[in-house]
Amino acid sequence: MSWVLRRVDDRLIHGQVVVAWGNHLHPRRMWVVDDAAASSAWERDLLSSVGPPDVEVRVLTIAEATAGYAEEEKAGGAAFLLVRDLKAALALHDAGLALHTLNLGGIHYSAGRTRINEYIYMDDADRERARRLIAAGVILEVQDVPATRPMPLAAPETRATFPLRSNSDS
Repeated sequence: MSWVLRRVDDRLIHGQVVVAWGNHLHPRRMWVVDDAAASSAWERDLLSSVGPPDVEVRVLTIAEATAGYAEEEKAGGAAFLLVRDLKAALALHDAGLALHTLNLGGIHYSAGRTRINEYIYMDDADRERARRLIAAGVILEVQDVPATRPMPLAAPETRATFPLRSNSDS
């Protein structure tokens, strides 16, 4: 079974992931793929401690995740792949990981980002990464919790559901 959720969320592990998605999909493992968090013992310990007690949480670098992804794909039980941003998602894709569908659950406001919806904000670099993933056949779905309907960020054969254009594209 393995990968049942591949999610981009700048908060990584938090209530929506643990409670809403966890109760819906019942993972045995959560992979947090984030170079900065993986290089900090404090962040690794913190992220490992906020997962459900019966779920193994692994905090990995992009290189470590790339090395173990195919084996995890064959493992029994469900697993979540959590990345902080589209930069990490694109790096995993470019390393050869079959991502198929990415859940965009939270890319929050910061300077230079414009609103896509109430929990997705993107700057020009994010938009370009999203375009590259979509062009490669990865489906980007905007959905914060399982109870809401997933909306495609864009479909290659149609107009974008959410605008991928920035002010500099006009």
